[in-house]
Amino acid sequence: MAAILGDPEALAAEVGRRAQLRAVEITEEARRRAAAILEGANEERESIRRESEQTGERQLAALVRRNTARAELEAQRRFILLREAPIQRVWDAAEERLRAITQQPNYVEILKRCALGAARELGASELVLAADPVGHELLSVATLEQWSKEAGLRFRRAPQPAATWGGLLAASGRVRFDATFPTQLGMAQLSLRELVFQILAKEPR
Repeated sequence: MAAILGDPEALAAEVGRRAQLRAVEITEEARRRAAAILEGANEERESIRRESEQTGERQLAALVRRNTARAELEAQRRFILLREAPIQRVWDAAEERLRAITQQPNYVEILKRCALGAARELGASELVLAADPVGHELLSVATLEQWSKEAGLRFRRAPQPAATWGGLLAASGRVRFDATFPTQLGMAQLSLRELVFQILAKEPR
């Protein structure tokens, strides 16, 4: 997958860099929204104070605390949503680039790397490959024979393509290796999300 998406650390840095380009703007927007919410809570508190001069201070204080806590939770929720937005756009762009790969002349080379990677992982003497509909047509007998010679095992094409939009599935009996683009992109998101947020967390709030 590193050959397709790039080095994981480099990808993490790129995601972080793109998110950081808007970090100050996003942080300021979150602060403005939080300030507006808290200001509304304070105005409500003052209004309640004026209208409830005859109520006990304890009841009033409890109401103020509830309103303030609610405002802070809403501000935090909005801040998280604002921080997530640029990161999601990066993943969307990555998926768009991966989808475009399936239409490029060198797509068969990408499939070859996926197949050889599956061979290393599974260590089987024979693998059945099922690619996406576009890639499946590229798995010709001649192509698979060439790959088989390089890998020192036998590759065969599955009768039907895989239900995916990129990459391939490799099977040896009941054992499978999932080298489809959607699965690999999902794994990259999971493994890099924490690192990306660590990078973003260094930005001043």
